[in-house]
Amino acid sequence: MIPLIVSILVCVIGAVVFALLYFRIKAPAPREGLRGFAPLLAYAVGAGLFIGGWLASSRRIAELLDGSDPGKAGTIQGYLDGSLYTLIATAVLILLLRLERKLASVIDRHVTQWSQVRNNVRFRGLLLMSRAKVRDSVLLATRFFKFVVAILLLYIYVPLVMSFFPLTAPYGDRLLEFVTQPAIDIVMAVVGYIPKLVYLVVIVVVARYSLKVLHFFLTAVGRGDLEFGGFDPEWADPTYKLLRALAVVFTLMVGFPYLPGAESEFFQGFSLFVGALFTLGSTAAIGNMVAGVILTYTRTFRVGDRVRIGDALGDVQVKSLFVTRLRNSFNEEITVPNGAVLGGEVINYTTAAMRGELALKARVTLGYDYHWTKIDELLKQAANQTPGILSDPPPRVWPRDFSEFGVLYELHAYTDRANKMGSTYAALRRSILDALQNAGVQILTPIVESPPDKIRPPLPLREASPADEAEAGIRIDAADQSSRSHTD
Repeated sequence: MIPLIVSILVCVIGAVVFALLYFRIKAPAPREGLRGFAPLLAYAVGAGLFIGGWLASSRRIAELLDGSDPGKAGTIQGYLDGSLYTLIATAVLILLLRLERKLASVIDRHVTQWSQVRNNVRFRGLLLMSRAKVRDSVLLATRFFKFVVAILLLYIYVPLVMSFFPLTAPYGDRLLEFVTQPAIDIVMAVVGYIPKLVYLVVIVVVARYSLKVLHFFLTAVGRGDLEFGGFDPEWADPTYKLLRALAVVFTLMVGFPYLPGAESEFFQGFSLFVGALFTLGSTAAIGNMVAGVILTYTRTFRVGDRVRIGDALGDVQVKSLFVTRLRNSFNEEITVPNGAVLGGEVINYTTAAMRGELALKARVTLGYDYHWTKIDELLKQAANQTPGILSDPPPRVWPRDFSEFGVLYELHAYTDRANKMGSTYAALRRSILDALQNAGVQILTPIVESPPDKIRPPLPLREASPADEAEAGIRIDAADQSSRSHTD
């Protein structure tokens, strides 16, 4: 009781001294400093006197009981010391919990203020998270951290208090070891991993800045500011993407031994499983990627070219490592794997059009009674009157085949507008029709052939009337037909 009374008296005296000093000091800053420091000083002095008095009293009790029962004296002293240490541990626990609560409130206040003045979190115009979501996430994380720390402090407090008393000391040491030993192992593992971490950081930094230097030079090549003999500027972007992928793979291969747990059997087995899965499941993807690289550096076509790949005809919209996308005249997007592109037939109309050698072919069958020189003149005249058809090289007419009904003529007209092949074809055919009809030349079909003066417009379809049937001289009634079928 005496140590407790002395500690209370010291605290009371300290409070009185603090009050006198507080009222004598007029400046705000010293008053606030004294207000925060004086209670702590009084509590510290009072706690020190209490601890000293308690220890002295416990030693005194042990000396008084030493003559009668030394073992009992040691046990009593152990319980007295354990009670003191329990009080100290409890005070420290309360102080830490209050400090944690204070820290959490400070974080909550600052996060709330930050969310009121900051904008939403964006990355290149994309909304990643609103400020309200950021605030709620941080507050939730703070509460979770506060809960975890409180549970951890209580778990440490219970075995620590049990270790203060002789009867429960073995159990307390074992409970405390469950927490301290994993913590020690984690700290030692982190300290032992620091050299490998340094190697890993160096590898990543070297790879990153090497890619930056490579991107700088290839960007200059793509803009035309820097030239290399035989290196097309169009290759700059796909070359950078390819080298970037190779650099990432190489960095992973070099840095793999320095990853945490890379030497464990689980990590090695998992890596083997992922490698086998990637190998078995990405055969087609790897083939398309290799085909994309080959198509890039062989310059088979470029973005914007009008090409025919197999049965697909359209303008190249995207040329990636894995697929090629076309857009046809119906605004349909056609995706063709690069493996199919490389293994199939590719016709590039834009390349021929740039040289003025893209020929539009129109075939027409005409009778034998028209001389070929007249047909040649009419078809060339129609081609020269068509917008988009070049005069140099001039159009050409080829008699392709002789049939039972006439001659198959093929007109070759050249254009330099590959992306407007459809409209130019339509205009060319209209010009051919106009030229032949104005000259009185009839286009034949393999089934019907009629002289121009015998052609009659088709009659509209309508139901036959009795007058029409009488005029035709044939009339069959349904009743007569049925009766005749019965008599037959």
